[in-house]
Amino acid sequence: IGSQRQKLKSMPMPFSTMTMTMTMTTAPLFPHRLAVKSILGVVALLLSHRTNTSDAFSFNRPTTILSSRTSSSAARQQPLRLPSTHPQRSTTSIRTLPRTTNLYSSSTSTTVQPNESSTIGTVGSGYVPILLSKLAAHRGHGKSWIICPASDADVMRQLASDADGNVPPNLELVPASDSDRVEELLSQTDALLIATDDVDSVLDPSIMNYLLDPPKVPNMKRIVAMSRNLNGAGMGLLVSASRRAANAQVWDNANVDAYREYEGNIQKATRALGDAAWTIVRAGTLKGGACGENGLYSQYLAESYYELTKNDIITWQLLFDMNVRGVTLMKGDVMRGPGFKAVFASTGTGYHEGDSGRCGVAEAMVRSLELEGARNKDFGVGTKESREVPSEEEWEELFQGCLS
Repeated sequence: IGSQRQKLKSMPMPFSTMTMTMTMTTAPLFPHRLAVKSILGVVALLLSHRTNTSDAFSFNRPTTILSSRTSSSAARQQPLRLPSTHPQRSTTSIRTLPRTTNLYSSSTSTTVQPNESSTIGTVGSGYVPILLSKLAAHRGHGKSWIICPASDADVMRQLASDADGNVPPNLELVPASDSDRVEELLSQTDALLIATDDVDSVLDPSIMNYLLDPPKVPNMKRIVAMSRNLNGAGMGLLVSASRRAANAQVWDNANVDAYREYEGNIQKATRALGDAAWTIVRAGTLKGGACGENGLYSQYLAESYYELTKNDIITWQLLFDMNVRGVTLMKGDVMRGPGFKAVFASTGTGYHEGDSGRCGVAEAMVRSLELEGARNKDFGVGTKESREVPSEEEWEELFQGCLS
């Protein structure tokens, strides 16, 4: 896919660290047109009660190209010998930033502070894993690494680069075919970050067992996994309809059982490691994720992200990143979905309940590594209208509020 520019433009999620998932979201330039189209699409859905709504709005469903359930010869030839992330239904320069104060002390610390010797690994699918690995490098960890399929290497490197096209020197894109290097890095890794953009996908248990096999990860202290808001509040027919009609990545709670199983697998694998701890970071509908206009926030994905996701004169993802840099954190699984406002929220570029900015989610995941108070805790990430990202002091206040 890296060599075909036209194809890239039609793929909002063109790569995966384990598999490739393709989606296409229809998003007109002007929000009021979007609202009218979304409402008409939802009305058509409610009247027809159809499950296939491609005639109401045109977009491609997330499609797994290669999964752990694939029996093709291509699947059998994966050099890393790892099953892929699969859909489940119910089964720039580097600088060290000031560190957030630990919220709690512990006789056995599971924190991973940014320093020259800390090593952070990232696995998953979609844009969030690339963002996580870049942020971990930017935060000042000695080594940040992410598994990189050969076909996705160019795109991943482009997204991880700064305005001058340089990838952070402490970020390594590890070829998926180099299993020896993967296992070498696992033996040095202090923390593992796990995330998936696609609402239909969670990390396969076999991958998890491979990556968190106790003999392979003697230094592992913390596993931070992105999950979803699973409480069901603010969900319903309109949310599901907005997903089918306007944005295939709207979180509508349809895959809740798979995510609950996934969270249980994370906790089980962490317990098997002895002194390690887990943190679950919950998200709703993921939006944005890049540096903004003119590369304002270079620690996030490169501006090419907006080209990859653009379906109109300007991408609504850029408008979201320009308007909604604020973050809210809430303890536990309590954040609501968009409810009756779902048709406006699906590709809305302002604040809406049920949204989570990719940048906010990734920041919260990476920063939680430094907090003993995040040990074996879960919290949700929401949005707040602001054109500036939270300061170090504001992040500390956010964590104090949701972890104390």
